[in-house]
Amino acid sequence: MSVYENVDYDCLLAKMDRKSFVIDVRECHELAATGSLPNSINIPIGELENDLNLPTDVFKEKYKVPKPDKENDEIVFSCARGNRSRRAAEIAFKLDYKKLYNYTGGWIEWSVKYPST
Repeated sequence: MSVYENVDYDCLLAKMDRKSFVIDVRECHELAATGSLPNSINIPIGELENDLNLPTDVFKEKYKVPKPDKENDEIVFSCARGNRSRRAAEIAFKLDYKKLYNYTGGWIEWSVKYPST
């Protein structure tokens, strides 16, 4: 069994339509310079392990969305090119999250295929 599943642009769009969590693990300054995926949550890779371990109420207060459920919620990780998001999926797996996905194209692909962002 794989720790996570790689997804492409079309699969990401389908997961976004199904209200999967999309977590962008780029640094804040990267998002400020380029933009972000619609309805994504920014948790920089260096903060991910700590923040996924936050109590549910603290996570919701910090990110203004409910904390993903370890068993039931799909989480798609994104970054610039798919490398940090792969590491993020591995971190989440170690924290017992089950439905994990790595958007391999990252912001580089998104910005070309979805230019209205």
